[in-house]
Amino acid sequence: MGLKDRRSNIKHGRYSLALILPATIEKGEESTLAANRLILVDPRGEISEEDLLEFLETFVEPNFWPWYMKKSKAGKTEAKE
Repeated sequence: MGLKDRRSNIKHGRYSLALILPATIEKGEESTLAANRLILVDPRGEISEEDLLEFLETFVEPNFWPWYMKKSKAGKTEAKE
């Protein structure tokens, strides 16, 4: 079962923002991530950043946006009724 949560982005250094991971997630010494509009993170650092990026670009991004647009249109239709 997954976890859902909202987190504040915290200023970190001069140019970066940090996202604090929930304590319930098992973390390694380093995390790997792939990002564009969405962020895919392996908090244990077991999956390479190249593999995460390939998965994000091949499976997540192309499938997420059509699903999200369809869901958004359905929500707007229900709100009008």
